[in-house]
This record gives sequence, structure tokens and C-alpha cells, in this order.
Amino acid sequence: MVKQPKHYFEAILGINAPWSVQDVAIDEKNRVIQIELSYQVEKSRFSFFSKNPDTNNNRISDAGFAKRWMHTSLGNYACHIISSFYDQSMSGSGISKDSLLQPGFLGDANRNYTHELRQHVALFHIRGLSPDAIANTLRIEQVLVEEIIGDIEKTPESYRMATCLPMESDPIWESMIYDKFHLRTQLFSLKLLLSKLKLTMIDPKVETKLSDSVNELRKFFISHANSLDAEFSQICALSTKKQSVEERRSTVTKLVLPSLKNSIWLKLISAKIDLGSNNMPLNLFLVRSRHAFQNTNDNNVRVEVLNQLREFFRKNARNLKQELIQINQIMNAPEEHQVSLPDEHSDVWKRILKDDTFIPSAHIAYKLLLSNLRSQILMNPDPVVELNAVRRVRDFMKHNQRFMQQELRMVINNGYSN
Repeated sequence: MVKQPKHYFEAILGINAPWSVQDVAIDEKNRVIQIELSYQVEKSRFSFFSKNPDTNNNRISDAGFAKRWMHTSLGNYACHIISSFYDQSMSGSGISKDSLLQPGFLGDANRNYTHELRQHVALFHIRGLSPDAIANTLRIEQVLVEEIIGDIEKTPESYRMATCLPMESDPIWESMIYDKFHLRTQLFSLKLLLSKLKLTMIDPKVETKLSDSVNELRKFFISHANSLDAEFSQICALSTKKQSVEERRSTVTKLVLPSLKNSIWLKLISAKIDLGSNNMPLNLFLVRSRHAFQNTNDNNVRVEVLNQLREFFRKNARNLKQELIQINQIMNAPEEHQVSLPDEHSDVWKRILKDDTFIPSAHIAYKLLLSNLRSQILMNPDPVVELNAVRRVRDFMKHNQRFMQQELRMVINNGYSN
């Protein structure tokens, strides 16, 4: 283990008083950084009692034994946070509101990951990335990603959106408070709060810490998560100018909203088609709707979920032009004309899995899938594993024929020529 100056890691992880780094150890061989934290309870000047106005910090105490959490990676190194100080009262199947207010470098007593890692996974999940793609991006195990997603989906819908809210150390909060980032909102109470915080920070007569203002603003977002879809989309996924230009160009296109009986809604809710949307409110709504649709066997409830999805598109048609264009294109495409792929026993599928230059592709999701499957086969070269991998590749191409025309032609040419 190699020792490093502690204050470096305090700055990197956003660790401030009463927290501090007690010890840092770097395992060069296994590429693991272990950071042990300590917690100093602030004492009142004229009393032996603890001075701690923050109710969240009041719950933090020494558990008597160290707890380890997986944190976001630091470069090429996995990062583990270790501390015997944490809120031992936090438990339950979903993410609690109190957990969302905890520092990002900590985790819950009943979980093995930090809040910041959960936030990253939640954000990628809402954007539509698959668990294996999230695992590859964050350089963590897919099992852990699936565990985090499971905890997120068990979180009450009233504030589930807040699981992807940036942590208190994210510079977006400081930018909002100092008016470097203008948040567009129609919510009057949020406008008042932002005005108050901005005035407080520039008033020399008022002594207010930036961290206190950030915590107050984050607390507001968490409490009103269900009514701040547009604001969350601005904070978590800022749209580009290019996207705005493309949206303006699409205004001349005459669009049709499919009827409720159209199968497009069922395909969308069951994730058989992916619009690849960057619209955060839509992605959040789809996550909720899919969860509600999958967790009921009542056909009336399912029809109502589909109707709510259609109504969402109708009410937000102005902001969903790109998505509506895609829906219209899918509707107008002749579905019956499906390319017949070689069966799963064809050698072409094995060649795809063994040779990454055999059929090159620019499809990101497809490349991530192949990378994951190849690593599985390398770790376990079992015929059953290989057959399952072949089926997954074949199914992926089957359901994404519209976006993989070049790859399909090469598969057909090589698959039927043998």
C-alpha cells in the first residue's frame, strides 16, 4: 500500500468538516484506493453538549465497526470509502429522503455503495442505458448496477426522480446560486427561494455558508421532485443548440398522434422500440410508466397506463417533435417486411463473437453488447454460454433492423453463402 496526502482526496471527493480523511491506502497491484473517514462532532464553546443544528448530522454516530462502500472510480482505480460513522437508522427497500440529503461520499447502513455512485447509476438508467452499459461506463460490476437500479425502482414515485439529482458537491448548485446558470422555471416558490439564496450570498451583512444554501436548494428539489420534471431535465441533461435547431426544422413536418389502439404504445412501454430521446421528462415518465405497467396484471390498469403515455405526448407535443417524427416513421414503415436472419446455428454468429473486425459497426449499444458477451465467453468458454450469446446478438439485430441495415447485409451475405 502506498500512502498519499489526505487533503488531496478531501478536495477530490468534496469532503469538508465535520468530516475528514483519516487514512488513505492505494493498492497499486489491484488498482484500489481505500479512503477511511473520521467524523468530528462539533462542541459548543460553553457546553459539553454537542452542537449540531443539522438534523441529518444528528443521526450520525460511531457504529463501533467500520462500514465499506463502493464509490465512483478515481481514474483507473476503484474507490472504497470506509467509516465507522454513519446513520444506522437508515434501512428499508427503497432510497429514503434522508439518504438523498446525506453527503455523496457516504452510503446507507444496509447498502454497499455510496450515494454519489447511486446518483450516477440513476442518471444513466433514466437516460436509457442498459445495466451492462452502465457497468462498463462506471467501471463497476453489473451485479452492483442491477442492485442499485432495484433499490431505485423500490423508491416511492413521489420523489424517485430525486435519486438522479446531482450531489451537493456538484458545481451546478453553486452556478445556480451565483446566477452563472439560469434555471428556467414556472414554479413561483422555486423562483422565490432562488432569489432569496442569491441575495443572501451577496449580502455582506449576512454570514451564510455556500454549503448551507446548496443544502436548502437541494432539499427543495427533493421535496418537490414530482413537479419539477422540466427543472430536473435542465440540471441533469442540458440540451444542445444543435438539438434546438433540429427541433425548429422539424416544425414543418405534419405529425400524427397514433390512437390508443395503435400497437406503437405497447411497443414503447415494453421497450421493444427505443426512441433514443434526450428529453429528460419523457425518459422519467417512461421509467415510471414501464414500472407501473410491468407490476400489474390488471388489463384496465395497463390500458390506463398506455392512455397516460399517449396523453403525455399530446400535452408535450411541442417539446417532443423529434420523438413524434420517429413514431410516425415507425408507424409508416412496412413492419411485415422483416429481413430473415440466419438461424442461431449459423457460423456467422460465432465469427461475429470471435472477430471484432468481421462485421464492423458504429452502433454504440451493439458494440457494448458484443464487448460484454465476448468477455463472458472468455471467462467461461462453455458451449451453453456461447449459444446464449449468439441468441442475444441475433435478437438484437432482429429488433433493430431499421438502424442496422449495413450490418444486416453483411450478416446475410456471409450467413447464407456457406
